[in-house]
Amino acid sequence: MTASSLISGLFEKLLKQYHQNERLVGWFFFLAGIIWDVLTLRRIDNVLDNAILLSYLLILIFIVVSDILIKANLFQGRFAEKVRPWLTPITQFLLGALLSAIVIFYARSIAWASHLGIWLILVVSLVANEFLHRRFNSLNGMLLMLFGCSTFIFAWLFPVLASSMSPWLFRLATVSGLALSACVLVMAVRFGQAKIYSWGSVHIWSLLLFAIFLNVGYERDWIPPVPLSVSAGGVYQQADRVGDDYDLEYLTVKEWVFFPTYGKIFYYETGDTVSCFTAIFAPNNMDERIYHVWERFDEDTKSWNATDRIGFLVSGGRDGGYRGVTRKRKVTPGAWRIVVETAGGKTLSRIPFEVVPKPVEALQKIQLTR
Repeated sequence: MTASSLISGLFEKLLKQYHQNERLVGWFFFLAGIIWDVLTLRRIDNVLDNAILLSYLLILIFIVVSDILIKANLFQGRFAEKVRPWLTPITQFLLGALLSAIVIFYARSIAWASHLGIWLILVVSLVANEFLHRRFNSLNGMLLMLFGCSTFIFAWLFPVLASSMSPWLFRLATVSGLALSACVLVMAVRFGQAKIYSWGSVHIWSLLLFAIFLNVGYERDWIPPVPLSVSAGGVYQQADRVGDDYDLEYLTVKEWVFFPTYGKIFYYETGDTVSCFTAIFAPNNMDERIYHVWERFDEDTKSWNATDRIGFLVSGGRDGGYRGVTRKRKVTPGAWRIVVETAGGKTLSRIPFEVVPKPVEALQKIQLTR
């Protein structure tokens, strides 16, 4: 028995097992993509991580184009028959890996009140990649997935390469993702797998509407400003730099087994200073101005009113994030929050807290080091 016949026999056995356990195999590829990303992804500006993700994207494009050519009968024979059944699980793995990386990296930059919607869309797309993969394997579904994955990846890759943040970089990411999908669509039209009518086609309109949605979402702050993210943040009675660390201190009424990272109730007496500490991650060589916007809730108008907007320059590169402190005196009792935002007004995080008069009873002092 020759080596080629052995390989052919093994290939046929694997294909038979795949058809018998297609749902189980699908779950395996789905979970494998997620686990692989969780175990291997490090930083959003890591060269190797981004190179791997770009290679996944290129392989995905290659597979989609190969599927178009096979359906157009340009590749025939035993090789095409053997390869075609494996295109679906490989596509699932690649989409699972790309979407899970996007979900992981975007989750680090999310301010939940502003960005929960877009993050849930990403999570639903990740899960739907498993349950609805036959729909996604349609040309229109694959074009939309390809456009979405490439745009979300370019949205952090371009600022990393440019070492700066700009709305134009997000627009460039959208145009680049649209161009990749358009090239695949042109191939499909060229080989008779899609048609363009006088009014366009469902593929073109789907991509354009998706592109408009993404740009409107970015303008309205529905999409987080990757690659920036808040690693830590809170309000404290004291936030002082000591050597290479920050000593943080807050007060609480009772001692808990697991202390929160900051006191969400600030016990205040006249003369106290409220300190807001944040650690903000930015990629290497990126310097960005970040603002702490102090807001108080007005019970009469039921709205948040900004009282101060205090900025400082963040230097990128530190794993734990660039640490900065802003301070405010003469706060009044009530509900407060600090919105951490970019110079362009994009929200990175919200830090809610309540100011109450300091009680007579003894308070527990909690000290942290960052």
